Order: sequence, then structure tokens, then C-alpha cells
Amino acid sequence: MIACGADGYPLKGVPTLVTGATGKVGRHLVTALLERGADVCILTRDPERALSLWSGSPLGIRVADLTDFSTLDGQLDGIELVFHLASYSPAPKELDVYQASAHWPVTAQGTRNLLDASLSAGIRRLIYVSSVKVMGAAVGAGNEPMSESTPPEPDTLYGRAKLEAERSVLAAGESEGMHVGVLRAPMIYGLPGEGNIARMIDAVARNRFPPWPKIENRRSAVHVLDLIAAMLLAATHPQATGRCYLVTDGNCYSTRWLYEKIRLALDKPVPGWTVPYWALSMAAAGTALLEKLIRRRLPFDREGLRKLTGDACFSSDRIRAELGFESRHNLNDEIRYMVGEYLKAAPKVP
Repeated sequence: MIACGADGYPLKGVPTLVTGATGKVGRHLVTALLERGADVCILTRDPERALSLWSGSPLGIRVADLTDFSTLDGQLDGIELVFHLASYSPAPKELDVYQASAHWPVTAQGTRNLLDASLSAGIRRLIYVSSVKVMGAAVGAGNEPMSESTPPEPDTLYGRAKLEAERSVLAAGESEGMHVGVLRAPMIYGLPGEGNIARMIDAVARNRFPPWPKIENRRSAVHVLDLIAAMLLAATHPQATGRCYLVTDGNCYSTRWLYEKIRLALDKPVPGWTVPYWALSMAAAGTALLEKLIRRRLPFDREGLRKLTGDACFSSDRIRAELGFESRHNLNDEIRYMVGEYLKAAPKVP
């Protein structure tokens, strides 16, 4: 058990290592750990980028490549707790981002390498941040929110690699007595200028998002700060060991609902007409053909349409019941704030 510091923070002074720290969620996690007095190190292949992000912070930098086990030698010495967020990030315009071959060596093999190095270094706690993509599109499309007891059916290499990483983490916990936990995250919001919702706000603001059809799809989401709160709970709560948790804000949202909320927050009227689904489907099919010709990903394709019209609804009842997790954010309250921040940062829009 990690003891609380004098000010009540359970991670105060704890030597903590973060992988994927320069990513959109990792940056927020590192900041939260520093605020709580943790002794933070990050494991990275790009120390210059890390130093530029946290210039002047009391942050340790350790250089390694998860796909090369030899580079991990000695890099976890003195660490007590690991937050593992690292994964392969395809280039934005790369085709088939969820089928990129690099997902397996980085996510699946890289996690095994990190676990082996962690066990060799005597680390006793490791929290892995995964994705609802391990469950597959068909699973998330059920009539009721899916839970951790639903058998995963990943339909992409990304999802299969994440699931393999989860299994490696949980197996290490069971066989070696390590305190491990897995968190599955859905769509994440609260990331300034980043993420699907931020891109949707920009598209609606620039009149590049069509009047969306009234399809009542349901998608789960979570604010980045709530996800981080769940990570800290999983790292410090004894009941979290060996458990897998879905983390959401407790609601499910439709694309049409988001579209209307964003329009209203931008002081734009909601059009009285909509683009029919068949027209969107034809446009996505045309984009798919064009992508094959130019060999680069375009903003709106079949995968994009599936995300915008499909279901991906999950329940976070387990983490609430077992760890006392409570979401402090929801999109109903957050959209206006996100739009306001967008308007402050963006050049003049129509």
C-alpha cells in the first residue's frame, strides 16, 4: 500500500514513471502527478520534446524504446509505480490508422518488454491505460451499455494489440503478485484543440459540418481530468488490483445532440433541414476511392461516418461501485466552455 504524504496526497514523494507522457493524455497526467508531489520520471524516445514541454519542472527523463528491450536496462531502477500510456500514434493522414502494422510491436510487444523490465526492477505497481477499441464495434453497438463482463471482440489490429497488452498486464499481476490495473477509455474530451469533439467544433464553426441527420446513436465519452482521477484511484486503491475498468462520464451522446449543442454554443441557429444518411454514405464511399488514389487519409471517410453514426456505449458502474469513482464533468456542461476556449484561440471564423 502506498502511504499518504503529510498533506494527504497518497502519491506524494512516490517515484513514479510515465510512458506516453508526451501524448495528449500523458501531458495532463504528468501535470497532475507533479501537482500532487510525486517524484515523476518519464520514459521517452524524444527527450528534447519532453524537456520543452516541462521546462523548469522537477522532472526526470529516462530514454528508451519499448520495442527494444535492451534499451530498458536500468531505466526503471528506483521506480515504485508505473503509469503505462504509450502506444503507436499513426500520422494523421495515414490510411487505415487502426490497422497500422506498428501497433503490435509498440503496444503488444512493447508492453511485454516494459513488464519484464518492471519485474526485474522490483516495481510493484503498474496501471495500464487501454481503450474501448478492445471490445470491438459490434460489442459497443448493443441495446444496453456494455460492461467489463462483455467478451471483447476487437475488429482492428489496434484493438487486438491493446487487448494483448491488457492480458499481459493482468497475467503479470496474477503470477507475480504485482498491483496492476487496466482502464479502458472511450472518446476523451477536455483536450484543448485536440480530439474528435474539438475537431467537430472547428468544422461546425467553419460551416464544414453538414446539418446532421437525426440519428439517435449513443457514444460514451470521458473528460481527461476524470480519466486521470480514475488512474490515480486505480494506482492507490487496494481493491483495484487485478481489475479492468471502463471509465466514462456516465452518459451516452448522439452526434446529432453534439451538433445542436455546438451550433447553439456558437450562437448559430440549428438548421431546419438535414442531410440524409444515404447522401453521407455516398460521400464517404467516394472519399474511400479518392483515398486509394492519393494514398492518404481524408477528413471524412467510411471510418469517420461509422464513428459519427454508430453506437459505442459503455457502463462505468464497476469502477463507481468498487473504487468510489465519480465523474465531475459531462458534455452538457462542457460544450459551451470548449466552444468558448476554441473561439479565444481560433482565428476569426464565420
